[in-house]
Amino acid sequence: MHYRSAIIDVEDRIDLEQAIAVGLASLSASTDAPAEVDLIAEFEGSDVRFEQGLWLDRVIQVQEWLRLSRPLEPLAASAALASQLFSDLSVDNPSEAFVVAGDEVALTDLGLDLLRDRVDRAVFLRDAFLDALESGNRTSATSAWIAAWDETVDETVSGPIMAKAGIWSIHDFASRAKSRRLDLSPSYQRGDVWPTRDAQLLIESILRGIPLPSVIILRPKTVGEAPYEVVDGKQRLTSILRFIGAHPTAIANVERAGREHPGFELTSLFRTDYPRFRTAWKDATGETLTSTRERELYFPYKLGSASAGLTGELSGLAGKYYHSIQDDIVRVGGERVQVRDIFESTTDYKVPVIEYTEASPRQIHEVFSLYNKQGKHLNAEEIRNAVYHELDLMRALAAAAGDGPPLEIAAPFLLPDRSIIEKISDALVDYGVSDARYRRTKILSWLFSMIFVESVNEDDEPRRLSTAQQINYLLDRAQTPGDPMRDRARVTDALSLISKAMQAHLAADAWADTFKDGKNGDRWQDLQLVASLLGVTLATAALGEQVGERIASVAPDLRRLTSEVWIRPKKTQTSIQWEYIAQVAIGIVRTLGVSPDEVDGIIRDGYVFSSVRALGLVAEA
Repeated sequence: MHYRSAIIDVEDRIDLEQAIAVGLASLSASTDAPAEVDLIAEFEGSDVRFEQGLWLDRVIQVQEWLRLSRPLEPLAASAALASQLFSDLSVDNPSEAFVVAGDEVALTDLGLDLLRDRVDRAVFLRDAFLDALESGNRTSATSAWIAAWDETVDETVSGPIMAKAGIWSIHDFASRAKSRRLDLSPSYQRGDVWPTRDAQLLIESILRGIPLPSVIILRPKTVGEAPYEVVDGKQRLTSILRFIGAHPTAIANVERAGREHPGFELTSLFRTDYPRFRTAWKDATGETLTSTRERELYFPYKLGSASAGLTGELSGLAGKYYHSIQDDIVRVGGERVQVRDIFESTTDYKVPVIEYTEASPRQIHEVFSLYNKQGKHLNAEEIRNAVYHELDLMRALAAAAGDGPPLEIAAPFLLPDRSIIEKISDALVDYGVSDARYRRTKILSWLFSMIFVESVNEDDEPRRLSTAQQINYLLDRAQTPGDPMRDRARVTDALSLISKAMQAHLAADAWADTFKDGKNGDRWQDLQLVASLLGVTLATAALGEQVGERIASVAPDLRRLTSEVWIRPKKTQTSIQWEYIAQVAIGIVRTLGVSPDEVDGIIRDGYVFSSVRALGLVAEA
């Protein structure tokens, strides 16, 4: 990323230096820390002296709080340390951030600005860690702290975008959904997860006139019938459309059942009398509509029977379906209106909308990330699935991992290999990977990117990107016309390779219990899982179906290595994480009697790009 630093006057420089000094001192004074951070002796802000270049010594002392990719070695030359520091802070030319005078390193205006941002971020995440520690344990608080750093992205949006803020009525959303001009379930979206009570509370808030948060949509790129895509706000809109019986999926389900079971008036009853419809549905199909089944079919639900929110003039609405209260009068937005007017016409009650129009996927990614930091709670994987969902590769990864829509919807080109592809999601379940917030997609994407990314730079040195950067690098590359991962056959073959490796990996009694955690030792730790799966996948590329037998033949060696040699590092900075993954993966390949050079050639022949050379260089360093 290229930066253009504004000229900072003397007073502003003093303010920046003071802010950095206070922040560094605050970090040194921390009384508790994540498992990855060692507490140090406290120092004062006055000890951070910029005029003598001693600021760098203080940065070195608190560097673990700054979550740098590589440790700053205290005995290294100051200029080299400053260059390493600012390379970590996303500067293409680190020398622009500092000047060297003798043995002293002074910060330029750009350097001050970047260091202040990093220190501010570190203090913010330190405080978040301490808050999490009060309500949880050190392990969970540490995991949240690491995840927050991993999800930190460049805050500079690359170029202008076209976006606008507006307001829509609920009727606007409903009418667009009815005419199929609103895509409530883009391929990157997860299934509906709101329980009925949460949906009821949302409707109660609307009936009480409480404003809803903004809905984020993407305007279609082509004029005409292409739908708007709901990027954030799907659960709210789904809850509303279900309540009023207007969800397009529900309508399609009813119309299909009506055709299959004529004579039961299913379509008309669904619109006019839902309780009678439920009875007719059972008579027609033999199926009782439980609340779980109604959620699956996107059918309506009634308001809560004993809700503190429905009191006074709203008390008569409690426990009723929408069709029973359409004509009731409520006060919303300063006017008395019928309930049906709120949902089916235009009233003063409006929903704020952020509409993105002309923006590249990368720009949307950046904007969503900034929005995320301003109070939203989309994690990096959710943002990634929103930004790259148009790629066959992204949809295939999410579908294969078991997140989001099934193969038929998200990646139908995988269907001929369905039997092997679906084993990926089954394996991730067996590994104990949570299905929350695209966790399984993240693991699969991480593994995929560690195989099929050229991770060596122009100087023939390993490019050690963070997990998020590694995945994004692959997906950014896949947006380029002609990239091998735009080829559906290659994507299918790659996922089939990973699936076969997972089956062999799961079946093997070759892994130490220390590679797992959880109360019963039945959940794999992410780092060990990706590292060992990477090694087995690379070996599978060379050994094919024989990989399982080969693992079984060397199982005692692998158990010894995973219990005595490949010990999870106490800290997981990017460089340390790369070293661990490389040692385990290349070690497994060699233990299975396969040459890394042979594997590198096979991967390149089939998929053009390979990380094997970079992994070998890191493992040998």
